[in-house]
Amino acid sequence: MKQRNVVRTIYLYLVTVVGIVMALTGLIGAITSVLNMYVFRLITSDSMQNELASLLTFASSVIVGVPVWLYHWSIIQETRQHVPTFVTTAPEATSESIATTLTPQSEVRRDLIRRLYIYLLSAIGLFIVMFNLINIAPDVYRAFFMSLSRMVTPVQPNTTGPVSVNNTYAIQSLIRNIVAILVGTPVWLYHWHLGQHEHRDSLGD
Repeated sequence: MKQRNVVRTIYLYLVTVVGIVMALTGLIGAITSVLNMYVFRLITSDSMQNELASLLTFASSVIVGVPVWLYHWSIIQETRQHVPTFVTTAPEATSESIATTLTPQSEVRRDLIRRLYIYLLSAIGLFIVMFNLINIAPDVYRAFFMSLSRMVTPVQPNTTGPVSVNNTYAIQSLIRNIVAILVGTPVWLYHWHLGQHEHRDSLGD
């Protein structure tokens, strides 16, 4: 029975990780596509259909990932609220035996899996922030300061001149980096704070 509970716990946390990663990927892509198409208008009419298809894919990832994450996370939280409390009445028991009695092996495993999940999500959020911060400066340079022999697209009817493809790609990449940082930072901070809080609670016990 204990092994079944551990397998179930691993499944819940694994699916929760997959759900939130899918949702984050879709959210970053969807926000970036909306900004490129409708706010900064960096997408030409020729590639608008492909961009819309990408937007729908990203939106679908959010629509699928968020419910999967929330549903399994709610089960995890509900399971934790119903965990029984174990006590010992033996006055001669040592501190080691008391700790063993208060925290059965199955509970130790569940706590370990939970902490792995928390720090994994914290690391994922931090990696998103780090990798996109690294690309900010190069993309700013390529978009606004780098002098290249520019490839240009044909002049569109509503534009006054040729559009630089190099600059456009760099600006799109810059927008994606900024969006990824804004999405990844709360994920990192929330799970890091949660991990630190539970670490302090374990030391207090």
